[in-house]
This record gives sequence, C-alpha cells and structure tokens, in this order.
Amino acid sequence: MGLEKCAEAIWKAVRPVSRVLNYGGAGFLFILMILVMVHVIGRYVLTLPVPGSVELIEFLMVLIVFLGFAECAVQHSNVSVDLLVDQLPKQAQGIIDTFTCLLSIAIVSLITWQSAVQVKMLWQSGHVSGVLHIPHWPFAIVMVLGWAAFDLVLIVNFFEFLRRVIKK
Repeated sequence: MGLEKCAEAIWKAVRPVSRVLNYGGAGFLFILMILVMVHVIGRYVLTLPVPGSVELIEFLMVLIVFLGFAECAVQHSNVSVDLLVDQLPKQAQGIIDTFTCLLSIAIVSLITWQSAVQVKMLWQSGHVSGVLHIPHWPFAIVMVLGWAAFDLVLIVNFFEFLRRVIKK
C-alpha cells in the first residue's frame, strides 16, 4: 500500500508537469517550422537568409527534445525491444522490468546531475553562441528539467513494476 501511495503522489505531480512541458515543446516545434520556412524562402527566393538561423534551430531542437522526454515516458512511447522478454513467464518479465527501470533511474539520475553541473559551468563561463551571442545556460537548464521530469516518470514506473512483482 505504501508503494502505491508514493507512486500516486509522484504521479499527481509529474503528470501535469510533463503535459505542460510537452505543450511547450510542441510550441517550440511550431516556431522551428516557421523559422525554417522563413529561412528557406528568404535564402532561395529573396536571397536574404535569416541571420543566425542555424544557431536558433540548434537551440530550438534542444527545447523540443528535452521538453518532450517526460511525456514520451508517460505515454510509454519510447522504443523497447522485448523479443526475448516476451517469451519469459510473467513473473520473470516483471523482475526484468523492475531491474531495467531501476538501472534507467540510476543512469538518468547521473545524467541529470551532470547536466546540472554543466549548467553551473556554462553560467560561470558565460559561454554564448558564435553569431547571435545567445547564452547557452538557459537551454542547459531546460535540459536538466527534461531529464528530471523523465526521471520522476521512471520512478513512478519503477514503483508500478515493483508492486506487480510483489503482488505475484
């Protein structure tokens, strides 16, 4: 019962956050599409490209990818190859799912931590883009938020897998 309450509390917090982050990513995708369209028309039709468009596209890609991580995990839209695992008994599948989820939590937690270290380093160094002089640290913060939200979804999944294994 304790696992269910813990997972439910995290779920209630992470579900709306992942949805908002995903909508933000979708908004940035729309902006990216407009930017690319304007750049292509400007470059090839008007011979007037958008200055710094490559940098803007790179930064927008960071936002699109990392803002969508958590929602992808919520919807179980991530890629999984389970040819061998599907052939095992349900109890063994549950144990493997629990172990791989725990391993994923450990790896994503390390990535989140090191991304936060990277934010601090980018902040202190004042690193900016080459053409538009846009600081890199705000985009690294979005990266940390995306990884952290993804990690919280993995934790909820872990509790769910563990609950299934314990019930059997």
